[in-house]
Amino acid sequence: MNIRKILLIGACLLASLAAQAQVSMTARVDKTNLALDDELTLTVEITGASSNVQPQLPSLPAFNVYSREVSAMNINGKSSTTYRYIMLPRFPTQAEIGAIRLTYNGRVYSTQPIKINIYRRMPAGKSAGGSVQQASAAGSGSNYDSASSAAAGNVPAGLAAADALAAQNKNKGFFMTASVNNKTPYVNEQVELIVRFYYSRSFIGQPPYTPPTVTNIFMEQLSQNTEGTQNINGTLYRYIEQRYALSGVQAGKAEISPAMVRLQPGTNDVFSAFDRLFGGLASEPEQLIKSNPVTLNIQATPTAGRPASFYGAVGTRFTLQAKADRTRVEAGESINLTVTVKGAGNLKPTADLKLPPINGFRVYDVASDSVTLPAAQGTQSTKTFKTVLVPTASGTYTIPALAWSYFNPRTKQYETLRTQPIEIEVTPSTKADNTVSFTGANPSNGFRRLGQDIRYIKTNDYAGNIGWLVNLGALHILGWILILLPIACGLVVWLGGNSLRAKRPLLLALAELKKATSEAQAAQTIDDFLLGRFHINMGSRQLRGVLEDLKQKGVKPATLQEFASLWQRLDAARFAPQNMAQKDALVLAQQAAALLKRLDSEGRV
Repeated sequence: MNIRKILLIGACLLASLAAQAQVSMTARVDKTNLALDDELTLTVEITGASSNVQPQLPSLPAFNVYSREVSAMNINGKSSTTYRYIMLPRFPTQAEIGAIRLTYNGRVYSTQPIKINIYRRMPAGKSAGGSVQQASAAGSGSNYDSASSAAAGNVPAGLAAADALAAQNKNKGFFMTASVNNKTPYVNEQVELIVRFYYSRSFIGQPPYTPPTVTNIFMEQLSQNTEGTQNINGTLYRYIEQRYALSGVQAGKAEISPAMVRLQPGTNDVFSAFDRLFGGLASEPEQLIKSNPVTLNIQATPTAGRPASFYGAVGTRFTLQAKADRTRVEAGESINLTVTVKGAGNLKPTADLKLPPINGFRVYDVASDSVTLPAAQGTQSTKTFKTVLVPTASGTYTIPALAWSYFNPRTKQYETLRTQPIEIEVTPSTKADNTVSFTGANPSNGFRRLGQDIRYIKTNDYAGNIGWLVNLGALHILGWILILLPIACGLVVWLGGNSLRAKRPLLLALAELKKATSEAQAAQTIDDFLLGRFHINMGSRQLRGVLEDLKQKGVKPATLQEFASLWQRLDAARFAPQNMAQKDALVLAQQAAALLKRLDSEGRV
């Protein structure tokens, strides 16, 4: 009897060892060389294990994981589970997909790291390649360490700061971080803000997200709800990431308030399964998760060596191009001249290009238009300047090279770009002269009588009723004074000493704000008020210039600060207008109305 038990136990142990020996895991990628605008597919295949196992991915700071697919098969009693991850590269580097781990029946299986080359543009002749790595049961294996990679210079400062902040919040089920890649930028220099919500526990539903608010900063959203994973002190965290592009408005301190997520955690209580069985909701008390606040110190660009062609742009790798819609015209015909600036950063707050006098042409005012789009790193801006040139006489003329300068924060020097000169050939006009001659004898070239256009005045007396207005006009002047004086006094009291003309922009703005259903409508209403009340044309002017004009008109600093915050929010909405909920529209209208009333009362025309 004892021998049978020993044999049975031995058989079970041998079967268990055989089952473990048959477990395998492989990891492969569809390419090892890719460009920034490409995507990478990581496939992890597990065979010989139950279908509910999950591989543990390493930290992937060089990629965004935006899709995961799972498929399972069972052939002749042998199970196989395949995990497929679609990933987008974040920045050009020599990246590494670290060891992928699987813990099964007390053993740890680990693949070897996979090297990935990410290029800004794929080099000519470079093949995509591919790689397959077989897991071993050695137990540990090397993992991708984002902190050491950052020290080696492979990870941008913003991502390195995000990883470091996350490491400080270990052992928490939920937390949020906010990090920037530069805390001392120049005015108009682009800064990237990364906000992440980390979680290692479950939560109920989709928790609402409240983005951060900013002061003295222009902010645009680059991406939202990008997912990723990070291994922190042996615990695998998932995170949801939001990215923003920031640029300082004026020199001084700039604040980024905490972002927030309000969630209801799921519970691991022993009674939770019983509660769910009978329709109850297994949850813990609601939590409010906040990110850390961030403070920036905005620097002014140096005045020494600043060229006259500097309009406020700060960044690198800008390009400048000028183009005329035609180079051969007749005298008196118009030419459309377009000057285009492209580069990384935010060109919206920069001033408009100033054209010099051009010999042989009448030059009209410049109109500008700005577009900012998300790019692999930050944003890519395009600013276009358009004007009309009209040649005054025939001949051959040259539109000279136009200069446009920017400040390079890396070299801390101003750099100037120049367009190529454009040669214009102007020929004499061939259009017929359609003017009218008043001196020739030919009546067809002078005045012609078109008909009898004189009508005599009727001289008969009016027999109708004269009416009460005529009788009122016969009153003494004192009567008119007694009638109009109360009306005038009432107007003076109601207007508070200001003229009716000065009050009209405010009254019109308050009426329009009550009807606003989007931020773009509120922005247009404020623009109309500033133009009508203070003769300030917003256009594409910089915020600091508008603030300086309002300051000179007597507006108080606290009101200027509130106006700057509201203006930044509304200015961003011009390029992405959307309808608001009725409650949000009412709150915005109330805030804008209160601000306009203070501007109206404090400012001088």
